[in-house]
Amino acid sequence: MNNVLKAKIANDVFTMEAEAKARSYDMRLGGRTHVCQIDGQAHYMPGKNVEEYLSYYDANEEYMGEDYEDNMERAIRAVVAEIMGKNLEGQILKVDEEQRIIYGWASVATFKGEALVDRQGDIIGMDTLEKAVNEFMEHVRVGKTMHVGEQTGVVIHSMPVSKQICDALGFQCDQEGWIVGYKVYDDEVWKMVKSGELRAFSIGGRAVSEVADG
Repeated sequence: MNNVLKAKIANDVFTMEAEAKARSYDMRLGGRTHVCQIDGQAHYMPGKNVEEYLSYYDANEEYMGEDYEDNMERAIRAVVAEIMGKNLEGQILKVDEEQRIIYGWASVATFKGEALVDRQGDIIGMDTLEKAVNEFMEHVRVGKTMHVGEQTGVVIHSMPVSKQICDALGFQCDQEGWIVGYKVYDDEVWKMVKSGELRAFSIGGRAVSEVADG
């Protein structure tokens, strides 16, 4: 299984069913989801089962055989266990309970110099991400729960982390991306953060896709 497919699979695993359902609609899988057990914890993935999910990527032929579905499930669990241990994208890494501020990587563009694929199957260049982050912080900064409804918080700290910025500031980081500090206003959202129901950031936006040569 190639690294691009591994990254896609790792980014299609969610702790909340609503997120997996939204991704399922993006993939034109009708909002169908299934549960994948990883290290004893239930995670949600798009597709009614693992076969339907991998068919979206035309990636299920290598697991054909008597134990077709079991083999695919084992392969996905192995991939997710391998990559999720490294991938900090979206994870809430620090919580300041007194000030209701959560910190983490809102987006990761590269890991050890290798471009990462996001949840939509796209690669966002660090230059593009940095420009988008700057525009967001200058004009928006508003946060909503699952990107819908009223404002429930605001980004109050923002740091684009590119190799050039790291070099200029004199520190080393294996990743390039965007670090945020997000202040939660809404009481119900804060309860979900503290309970662990909300464990990650999610960014939204619009872009014009480009097809790479070759």
